[in-house]
Amino acid sequence: MKIFTNITRYVSICFLFCAGVTLLGCQKQLRQGPINATYSGYFWTSQTSVEQAALAMYGQLRSNLREASGNGVDMNPPCHFVWGDLVSSNFRYAGGGTFLQYGLSATPTVSAKPWNFSYVPYWTNLSNWSRFYQLIAQCNLVIENVSQMPLSLFASAEVRNSYIAEALFMRAYTYFYVTRIWGDPVYVSKTYNDVDYGSIPPVPRSPEKQVLDSCLKDLSNAANFLSYTAGDPQKSIRANKGSVEALKAHIFAWKHEYDSAHFYCDKVINNAGYELEPIGSYKNIWNGQVSKENIFELPMKFENADPNFNSQNSWAEAQFNGFGVFLKGVVVDNRRTSCWIAPLGGIVVATNGGFGLFGDSTSQDKRYRSILFYQNAGGGDPAGYMLLKYTNFFYQNSDTKTRPYLNNNLVLLRLADIILLNAESLTAMGRLNEAKQMLKLTEDRAGINSYESVSNQYDLMDEVVMERGREFIGEGSWFYDLIRTNQTQGWLEYVGYPAERVTPQNKGYYWPIDMAALFPYNNLLVQNPWWANNGGR
Repeated sequence: MKIFTNITRYVSICFLFCAGVTLLGCQKQLRQGPINATYSGYFWTSQTSVEQAALAMYGQLRSNLREASGNGVDMNPPCHFVWGDLVSSNFRYAGGGTFLQYGLSATPTVSAKPWNFSYVPYWTNLSNWSRFYQLIAQCNLVIENVSQMPLSLFASAEVRNSYIAEALFMRAYTYFYVTRIWGDPVYVSKTYNDVDYGSIPPVPRSPEKQVLDSCLKDLSNAANFLSYTAGDPQKSIRANKGSVEALKAHIFAWKHEYDSAHFYCDKVINNAGYELEPIGSYKNIWNGQVSKENIFELPMKFENADPNFNSQNSWAEAQFNGFGVFLKGVVVDNRRTSCWIAPLGGIVVATNGGFGLFGDSTSQDKRYRSILFYQNAGGGDPAGYMLLKYTNFFYQNSDTKTRPYLNNNLVLLRLADIILLNAESLTAMGRLNEAKQMLKLTEDRAGINSYESVSNQYDLMDEVVMERGREFIGEGSWFYDLIRTNQTQGWLEYVGYPAERVTPQNKGYYWPIDMAALFPYNNLLVQNPWWANNGGR
């Protein structure tokens, strides 16, 4: 038995809970404060309380992926898209971006310097991983406390175990997310009680491999207590066996253990019940729990019970600071005049015979026609293409056209991702014909067949990288594809990173950590190699 609560109602619940259990998190950075011993005794007393704690994990992740500096690239953009898209050179920053004063051209053009986070020491919130450790502390609380609660408080042993499994998945997902951005994390897998707090010793960074192995162990344990959902999109907002195996596939691919990545990709593709969304309804993927393609998504659609929409505060859905970074003009009722643009002649769409992921403006790729919309230069933005994946736009008060919002979910794992990760794994293993069969699934949907003419391993891996770029543009993930495959394919250099920066020794594809904010609380922290030698703080 598994409980799937309507998580779109969790916002006020999760932050009340977080306020109680991680109140000191921001002050003490990695040293998460304990919940009050008396409060703890009252809280962990029912399945209802555990449900609130579980929902709080998802709420914290949603907040973490949106949160950014208050004066960042453009109107407080969500970190998820900065970390995974903007730095891969497929988009140009919006014309009003405050990064302009740190080395970028005041008038963005095709030839303008790519945003490769060379200016990051000025923007500490993008380099501060503290928010993720609040989430990890939340997961640790659930794992530790639920495992000690009597079975009689739950509908069944399966239900109790499923909550522990969800927390194991969320902890693994969070550590993997942190690792892809900063490299070696600080690994914390326990909670601290009132006696411990105040005397917690500094914790050094743990080797990336060691942390990822711990994540895999968590996921193996979680898989024992979760079930497949038969591709039911209503259940894509909670961890399930499909999302656990998809994450294992990603972690193994990150480690370049492609035989294991292939094994788990196959399990998801063949057993979990997911289906590719037809191209005619392609944008259903982001329309919120309606697509059988989605493995794991975060709910961000409008909900009357969510006070954050009504207050018009810093929540991205209410102020267009999330999905809105990709949109301007009539699609958002002219509420925004500048947005991130894939510039004409850039890496997304080519001109004059140059390279483009989608080719040039004569492209027959059906995704090109459905999710990219050409814009003339304006509002400080270059001429190029606006991304249309997140165009569900509504007014809470339609008669007066007030309280506008964007109405999409954030999709973190989907079937096309695992299909193409399988293609990558098979290519790396030298099984080219099988890899082409995987590529065929997504390219056929898009009406192209670029894979057919490829005859060698190197070029086929390039085709996988390009197909992932076409399929996942604007989903906060392509930069990690470039990192993962760079050792053999050199894509980071191609999109503008100096070769010496992205060597395995320098690891300049990882962001610096904000030493000014974090070091006072943990004097065993060390900076990432490239930034330690090139001005990182």
